[in-house]
Amino acid sequence: MKSSLLLLFCVLSIFAKAQEKPTAYALDEEYNLWNFQKADTAYIFADLAYIRDYPNLEAGVIDSLTQGNQVIIKSVAYRGNTIRGFYAPWHEVSYIKDNQQKKGFVWLGLLALNGSKNNEGELFICGLKKFRPATAYSPSYYESELKIFDKEQMFITKEIFHANINGQSGIETKILPGMGLQNIKNIHRLGFLGEACGIASQYYYFAWNGTNLIHFPEKMSVSDAGVFYHQENILFPSEHKGDPSMIYKNIIDAENTSENPDDLKYKETKSQKKYTWDGKFLSEIITMK
Repeated sequence: MKSSLLLLFCVLSIFAKAQEKPTAYALDEEYNLWNFQKADTAYIFADLAYIRDYPNLEAGVIDSLTQGNQVIIKSVAYRGNTIRGFYAPWHEVSYIKDNQQKKGFVWLGLLALNGSKNNEGELFICGLKKFRPATAYSPSYYESELKIFDKEQMFITKEIFHANINGQSGIETKILPGMGLQNIKNIHRLGFLGEACGIASQYYYFAWNGTNLIHFPEKMSVSDAGVFYHQENILFPSEHKGDPSMIYKNIIDAENTSENPDDLKYKETKSQKKYTWDGKFLSEIITMK
């Protein structure tokens, strides 16, 4: 009788453990900035990313990939975990390693938000490192990095920046030419897009000279229908057609002064910031009032 009970207990324990995995496969239908779909190409952002046998931190590690490696998204998003201060789901991915195709699950926060290449095949990827909550002295932000790899996937350099992400619903990446600036190969522009009233669209610019990344002026736009809008526009030499060492940021602040919702009247206040680029260093020109 004891042996029968012991056998039954072992069977039930095995069955219970077998049921643990399926619960981890619950779908995650929440929107996230990565917004990957099946068959999308993605890149490893973390220095080292563990690949697991199912989508959970308690799952076994079956492999690892280093920064810059390419993966293919093979599944919808599964319920995730909060790591480094922010939440992200899991995806199944496939990849090539040691001339073999493999697959497993990766936490989305270890993948780059984007991946773009310039005409020389150099890869630009941007990702989130850690969420920093607000303090009495500063608002919350995401500690982020832009990384560059050569066409052989060898790491070249990176630049850290603070991303003000708060309710944005999408990202946009553009690799621009040198825009008329001396010693600049490309300008990488990353945008976190706010598509709702009161949610800012924030753009970050980085100049690439072939060796280093230089953090250039940012721009932001936000509006609340019928109340106000704030708009910033950056003009590079190839756009303003003036002094090739100058960069301008034009700013418009507008407030609706009409009480009639069918006849909005905005009072605009315009200002400008000026920056100079000498081929090596960027400086803001401060005008005394």
